[in-house]
Amino acid sequence: MATNNTADQTRDELHRKQTEATDSGESETPDPDNCHSTVSQQRQSEVLDRDGHQCRICGRLGPERGGLASLHIHHIERNPDNIDEDDPQNLTTLCRSCHNWIHLRSTPADSPTPLTDTDLNVLLPQDIEILQYLADQGPARTGDIVSALNIDLSVAAVRERLWTLMGLDNIVESRDQQIVDKDIETGEWGLSEQIETSARGHVPDDPRLLIQRFEDEQVRQAVNRGISRDAIMDVLDVSRRTTFNKEKRACAFGFPLSVFLHGNRESADRDASRDDSSGEPEPDPADGDQQRTLAETLNDDLEPIEAWGVVDGLSTAETDSMAADEDQREADRTALREKLHAAIDALEAADTAL
Repeated sequence: MATNNTADQTRDELHRKQTEATDSGESETPDPDNCHSTVSQQRQSEVLDRDGHQCRICGRLGPERGGLASLHIHHIERNPDNIDEDDPQNLTTLCRSCHNWIHLRSTPADSPTPLTDTDLNVLLPQDIEILQYLADQGPARTGDIVSALNIDLSVAAVRERLWTLMGLDNIVESRDQQIVDKDIETGEWGLSEQIETSARGHVPDDPRLLIQRFEDEQVRQAVNRGISRDAIMDVLDVSRRTTFNKEKRACAFGFPLSVFLHGNRESADRDASRDDSSGEPEPDPADGDQQRTLAETLNDDLEPIEAWGVVDGLSTAETDSMAADEDQREADRTALREKLHAAIDALEAADTAL
């Protein structure tokens, strides 16, 4: 965890300083190999030893530490104030891949979508590359985006950045428009105008995904209310990193938790048992599926299929076997339904506790 935090700080500091240099017109973009070779061998060894022969962005190790990364010495700034350009304070260790990325990375001016200074406080240079790729290539799967980036990132890391981009309007108070979305039909990410069936506010059919969305939104709301992440970790039995991922994902997908918390299983059962002549107004069909309670949604997803009947041409043993199979399927459905309701009860109890 400490390595990841250090890498994030180093990357952000490099981005900040070099963006300032670009804005002031003082930045150059030398070839990474030439940039590396201008530092004396003695100074290179000094900086490598200081940084533990490890890339300060991605954490890859050099041969001296048992790794395979080709390590370079990178100038944080060109023509820095008050110190020599080759002073160790102005030098850092990067692997070849990250060094190339630093010199070739996109800048806010390259973004196909206007970004404010507040947006840029949340975003990273690779986010600009993602936006460029989507603008040029159209909607794409996560793996395709990973392959197109100049920086070497995992699928999980890029997915986290996509959540941030998709939920930017929910993260940055001054932003009122979504810039990235996901298509629930194709699973592809794209700029919001490229997506036909938005995943924002969608209620998943898969019960497991439904519970995930439910829990994500609870975490986001708990953080917004000032609940400590340690308390959330204890209640939900998750890691600190998971709480951040859940918060990002909740901002991205905008699950309508309040709709489901307006009712519970008991009220849903009471509504179902009311006599039609009670005089209660019928739900407005225009409200759609999003006016259903969570329990109703789960029960619909797990509704038993029609029981097997006697099929012409089958023996008694075969029909008995089919009936037994259906009994087992119904037992499995009942068990799953009970587990889902237990999970929902636990999440609602956690929401009350928080």
